[in-house]
Amino acid sequence: MSGIVCVFDRDGGGLASAALPAALDAIDHRGPDGRGEWADGHVGIGHQQLRTTPEAAFANQPEHEAGVVLAADARLDNRPELVEALSITEQPERVPDSWLLLAAYQEWGEDCVDRLCGAFAFVVWDADAGTVFCARDHFGVKPLYYHLDDDVFAVASAPKALLTIPGVSTDVSDVAVGDFLLHRFEAQTTSYFESLRRLPPAHAMVVGDDEERRRRYWDLDVTRTETLESDAAYERRFRELFERAVERRLRSTADRPVGADLSGGLDSSSIAVTARALLPESEPLYTFSDVYDEAPSSDEREFIETVARRDGITSEYIFLDDVGIVVDADDVRQYLDHPPHDTTHFGKWERAKRVSDVGVRVQLKGELGDETVSHGLAYLPELLKTGRWLRLHRELSALSQVVGTPERRLLRGNAVAPLVPTWARRLARRVRGEPILVERMNPTLDPDFVRAHDLRERYRSLEPTVSLFEQSARYQQRQSLLSGRLTATFETLDQISAAFGVEPRYPFADVRLAEFCLAIPPGQQLSDGWTRSIIRRSLGDLLPDEIQWRPWKAMPGEAFNNALRNDDRRLQELLREPGPLARYLDVEALEASYERFADTEGGADSLALRKAIALSVWLSDHATDE
Repeated sequence: MSGIVCVFDRDGGGLASAALPAALDAIDHRGPDGRGEWADGHVGIGHQQLRTTPEAAFANQPEHEAGVVLAADARLDNRPELVEALSITEQPERVPDSWLLLAAYQEWGEDCVDRLCGAFAFVVWDADAGTVFCARDHFGVKPLYYHLDDDVFAVASAPKALLTIPGVSTDVSDVAVGDFLLHRFEAQTTSYFESLRRLPPAHAMVVGDDEERRRRYWDLDVTRTETLESDAAYERRFRELFERAVERRLRSTADRPVGADLSGGLDSSSIAVTARALLPESEPLYTFSDVYDEAPSSDEREFIETVARRDGITSEYIFLDDVGIVVDADDVRQYLDHPPHDTTHFGKWERAKRVSDVGVRVQLKGELGDETVSHGLAYLPELLKTGRWLRLHRELSALSQVVGTPERRLLRGNAVAPLVPTWARRLARRVRGEPILVERMNPTLDPDFVRAHDLRERYRSLEPTVSLFEQSARYQQRQSLLSGRLTATFETLDQISAAFGVEPRYPFADVRLAEFCLAIPPGQQLSDGWTRSIIRRSLGDLLPDEIQWRPWKAMPGEAFNNALRNDDRRLQELLREPGPLARYLDVEALEASYERFADTEGGADSLALRKAIALSVWLSDHATDE
């Protein structure tokens, strides 16, 4: 978790060296361990360093050699392969990841990204080519934003750095706000500012005086199938890949302990028990868990404690009963370059705060777990669609025993319903008189705002295809793995973590693990009624039985609604004086949602009210003048 900035004067106007210091000042919090600047003519590159790996002590960014200058926010997970391929023989343990990236670019040019594994965002100035090259990792764990016009190309880890550059507009993007209010995050290039864009995951970009190129360098292959000789072989291979994914994310500085989220669910528990098994006995593993005394249906202490009480684990509980939807509003406005659109923002913020207080800098997290290790339920409609009805009956019968739901209901809801085309779902809702599209997702939007930006059509175009009549189960899993929703989650967690000097790491975002899980037969995902069967079987000797054979996890709805009630005063103030929200929301509709929530605590109204609070907090510093 570091910060990078590059300013390139395409017109030779001399802006770069003058603009660089202010841009770095804006992301000073991302680099408490050092700052570096390099400028030459019409290019300036800067770096704010947060040391989280042993090799980072030897970094001196921006790295530069023979006309090539590089700044990176990166953790490379295939260091041994790169060291060998680049013929680095002298003290490779003292070679930082940034220098490996520089050497990789010098050796392979733009194709260097094809050889990288890990989490990275980096920028390179190539003096001989007269170009700036930048790239972002496969799943977008590390953020990268840019501004591009005829005069300037600028790249940074956070929008706030780019917004300091003269001539870069700070106007908020109404389209991005609309996406936020509709809970649609599939667009991976737009940002919350009109003048800025995001480089999508798995993309690289080249900009020169007169050229602009962008390419996707990696994708998941839905045609590939992993064929092994037995269930045990699949289990061994998954275990090998998962342990390697966790181990490579444990690389940390010797003076700092490693932490891990622990929710009581299968993903975070799998990471925690594997990390504990891999760490030396003398090194503690800190776990951090959100808990609720006043939201029992959202509290998972019963399961958390089956892991937390093990030797070598120091558990930290974060009690969230008294917090509202947005905590530390002034800090949120300072550090977040978008509204806190993750619905569990308050928990993630408070958790990052505790992680920092304890002295942890590397935090393992379970995001992408549900997408990488699929639940496998899409196997059921595929069995129905392809006429394998006996196998379908067996799986439905077993699933019924596991989850306690009648087989007929599972057939209707999990095998037949997913085959209904998207257009038919909308038509059925319309016939029943139910809200569709925009109204279904957020009943508080101002109709004029919806029309002005054609949000109905945008919602339709961004709505994920959920019908297995239209696509295969494997293709749907690919779409989930590469979804813009996950990109937005990583970007939010990056900015929250950066506010507290913490680097989040995601074992389930390991490329090789994801490729393997996508390629395995569906019977390895759903087997004998158990979803996500492969991880349950593979980690059986590490996971507590209570978690290994737990069919479902707690739902956060009660905790969300309690947090919303804790923010009742803020909600009432919004209804009296909506301020910048009036540009986007119908105040009367917002009042109606407030009244319905008080009576029913309905899902759509709860989400709409939470978004209104989050947006109002952020807009108080970023609203565009009429």
